[in-house]
Amino acid sequence: MSLTLEAISAVDATGVVRSGRTLRLVRPPYLLRDSPVLPEGSVQDAILRHGFSASQQQFESWEGLIEFLSQQVVEVRRQLGGEVPASISNEDILEVASEQDLTVYLDRVERELIPGRLFDHAENFLVAFLASSALDRYAGLGRRAARLLQRNNGARRAAEAAVSELANRDVRFPSLERHHEVEKSVRIAKNIQVWGSVFAPAT
Repeated sequence: MSLTLEAISAVDATGVVRSGRTLRLVRPPYLLRDSPVLPEGSVQDAILRHGFSASQQQFESWEGLIEFLSQQVVEVRRQLGGEVPASISNEDILEVASEQDLTVYLDRVERELIPGRLFDHAENFLVAFLASSALDRYAGLGRRAARLLQRNNGARRAAEAAVSELANRDVRFPSLERHHEVEKSVRIAKNIQVWGSVFAPAT
């Protein structure tokens, strides 16, 4: 069996995979029921709208594909988050950190971790800082950390919504999909349900 990884979000260990004529969204925990079938056009959609990268990597088995995705996420997170520990829970670290050190960490959270979707790394550091006595010494940095935590949470929700949107694309109506009429048809169906009549307004 030949599998083609046509698009990948390495930081999420998620890929759009072609198996024969079927496209699937493959994502942790890599269970069949969590790997929805996608309509044609989803590869372009994933790349242009959802931050995936194009790929033409070939695999002979699902096991090989999953191992590749898992290794990619480890490498990306190592490169992006190598200077910020995944968890900063040791109070001693924050007790001895200077304002300059903490500013460097916050800069990396803002410029690399959040844009790189390393949300757990960012959250672990920000929460640890906000819960530490360093907050008393550097109130200004605390306000920045609080804002970054809000931004991180919002970015996490947006990233999760993007993958969910891709996963939930309806493939039961391929003709509607090809003519970009799925959303319009869903609105009409909802109106019919609300009005209780097929003569419900279409808008």
